[in-house]
Amino acid sequence: MGIWLGLDVGGKRTGIAESDEQSLMAFPRQTILTSELLNHLKSSYSPHNLNGIIIGEPKRLDGSETHGTAFAKMIYNKIHLLWPDIIIHWIDERFTSKIAAQAANISGAKSRVKKNKSMLDSASACIILDSFLTQKKLK
Repeated sequence: MGIWLGLDVGGKRTGIAESDEQSLMAFPRQTILTSELLNHLKSSYSPHNLNGIIIGEPKRLDGSETHGTAFAKMIYNKIHLLWPDIIIHWIDERFTSKIAAQAANISGAKSRVKKNKSMLDSASACIILDSFLTQKKLK
């Protein structure tokens, strides 16, 4: 049994989340520079311990691509070349950053936390992964 990874890919930073081994819950882990993501994945994870990877798909309200879609597709292709046997799913990521910011606000987080985009990126990755896990349970 392995874990699922959730990625919120951006032009500068990528938020990372992990599931538990039972695929019941998602946990924010960290945010790293997108330029360092592949090296981080290689050094931190083994494909034998992964069920798959979930990447947030940036979309506009009308469903068209955004400027961030190209970064996400680039990362998808690089991960697929790195680990061709790993399953990679796309999940609509519209509103995940706003949901993460609202959750920080509701929880009473201090303003420095709410303004820390790095923390919000990993929280967004967690929301992306949690959406996938929830859909998986409902099937």
